[in-house]
Amino acid sequence: MSAFSTKEIFKSSVLHDANYQCFMRSIGTSPAFASGAAGLVVVLTPPGEPSREYVSCAAAFLYDGLETSDYDDVAYFQVTAKDKPEKIKSEFEAACIRKSRVIVISEITNLPAIILVAADAIAQMEPFTGADLREACRNALNLNVNAKQAAELMTYPRDVMISSLQKGRPASESLRRLRRVGRGSITGGPIKEPVPRLEELHGYGDAKEWGLQLAKDLKLWKSGKLRWSDVDRGLLLSGPPGVGKTIFAKALAATCDVNFIATSVSQWQAKGNLADLLKSMRADFEAATKKAPSIIFLDELDSIGSRERFSGDFASYSIQVVNGLLECLDGSTSRDGLVVVGATNHPEKIDPAVRRPGRLDRHVVIGLPDEVDRLAILDSLLGDDRTFDLHALGPSTEGMAGADLAQVVRDGRRVARREGRNLELSDLTSQLPQMLQVVGAYRHSVAVHEAGHTLVGIALSHGKFHGAMIRSQVNPQLSVQSTGGAVFEFPRLLVRNEWHYRDDICVRLSGIAAEKLILGGHGDGAGVGTGSDLAVATSVALEMETKFGMGGRLSQLGRGTCWDDFGPYQVPGLGDRVESTLSEEMKRSAAIIEKQRPLLLRVALELEEFGVISPARLTDLQIEVAGKKQALAPSASKGSLKPGSQIRGVRS
Repeated sequence: MSAFSTKEIFKSSVLHDANYQCFMRSIGTSPAFASGAAGLVVVLTPPGEPSREYVSCAAAFLYDGLETSDYDDVAYFQVTAKDKPEKIKSEFEAACIRKSRVIVISEITNLPAIILVAADAIAQMEPFTGADLREACRNALNLNVNAKQAAELMTYPRDVMISSLQKGRPASESLRRLRRVGRGSITGGPIKEPVPRLEELHGYGDAKEWGLQLAKDLKLWKSGKLRWSDVDRGLLLSGPPGVGKTIFAKALAATCDVNFIATSVSQWQAKGNLADLLKSMRADFEAATKKAPSIIFLDELDSIGSRERFSGDFASYSIQVVNGLLECLDGSTSRDGLVVVGATNHPEKIDPAVRRPGRLDRHVVIGLPDEVDRLAILDSLLGDDRTFDLHALGPSTEGMAGADLAQVVRDGRRVARREGRNLELSDLTSQLPQMLQVVGAYRHSVAVHEAGHTLVGIALSHGKFHGAMIRSQVNPQLSVQSTGGAVFEFPRLLVRNEWHYRDDICVRLSGIAAEKLILGGHGDGAGVGTGSDLAVATSVALEMETKFGMGGRLSQLGRGTCWDDFGPYQVPGLGDRVESTLSEEMKRSAAIIEKQRPLLLRVALELEEFGVISPARLTDLQIEVAGKKQALAPSASKGSLKPGSQIRGVRS
């Protein structure tokens, strides 16, 4: 019988077991050899790791199951970075020539020709991962280590981390000992930040669900249970700056346990001229493909532009860049195992072809985190430093992204370090802006504004009413933010004819109409920001005239939907027609509100006092004002509606 038993040898050591898992993945790239066929395979060790750590892996694999009489038919050969070419050549000839199965474990890639021409496959081995560590702990120590513990263990130097893992000792105790010593004391250098896993992130909604499903699908694909064509392999992330698009991509790669490459158009452009840019772009995709399964993260994707908008001297250059990206997304060769994640603050600026099926066809918007998610993010950022209740920070962090919260924690820790004490709640609250309270006349105007949106939206049956609200405070550091909103839900499929768009404009302008009726004039909040009432209403009216053929002419104008594409003075009468549409719908909105003035005042009072009004409460107020037992049923009762767009009265 064989003197070698893989099972026994590698179950005796966490390090040996984890290394063996990496080694076997490399051997697996040559299926025939892995199954026992004759041949020579070169296995390149992970960068910076000595070949001696993997020699026992090669020996165990080659000799496992062999009779002693067959030992002379196999061989393994070690190459170090210090070995001279002549020495490698002569020792290889002596040890490996005339052997039917040979494994060369090498620290270098520039091997002598005698080895390269004999090799049937060359495999690059990757360092062992958190998943490998967990499996090795189960095999060698009968120890269960969860994914979060493994991720933290992997941040410590390998030898010290392995030493902390002992039979009968829980992983939590190993981590406690490592933390007590500290990474700085262990390494004598900077502390390496651990990469979070997707499961640990908060505030990512649909993006997180997509990522967790991708991790499951990749696991099935790796095991041969799922075709690559069935894997959702392209994602476009959009959202305001600071919401953590890059962190999401890194965490996704960690959860999926795959290779990660982060790049951007600006990095490609920094390489030089067009030829260099395209070469760099293709090189990143090729590198990701070679190390598949991989995730390649393309940041600031909107900077590549859209071919529909290119003009002038640089149009040809820009078009070639977009075409080059499309070629990489499609893959001139197989793209199996490669997932592409793009990120942008402006998805509308991306070439439509980039978002077609098979490319970045899945689009997920990451918004600002709500209060529950903000507190969870703070809790995660603080870690062991949190010894106090965080709930007081909920309202005062409203409107903050994950990056803003991280800055608050960094600044708070700096204060505590300067004073030589532990972190306190006051260290964090002192870093927050003094919130402005929405009270008095301003609160009253917001309440009237949102009451106008509510009543006109219901009167026009413009979607299913979900409620209205106004905020109690605003962040002075944000130039544009909503202080209130009336929310309506639309079916995914509906007739978008002229009257649909006119109703949309009418509802958008109803907040202004209500302010004019009750207060004698409206504030500037309805026109602040690209998503404001006036901005959206104007854009809709402009699209009716220039894009949908619902105005004074049928011809379609411009390549986009904003004034900058053509301007009101380039098309005779265009500005007047848009203004006419807005004026007509403003009058219609004012007429609806005038008829319901008592109800408007009652709804506004409710919002001003309580900050929120539900559909059921609105029905009660209708009954109260009308003096009847049954109010006119709002559009909420119409059929079965699916999630869709929302309308919000936006104010600064």
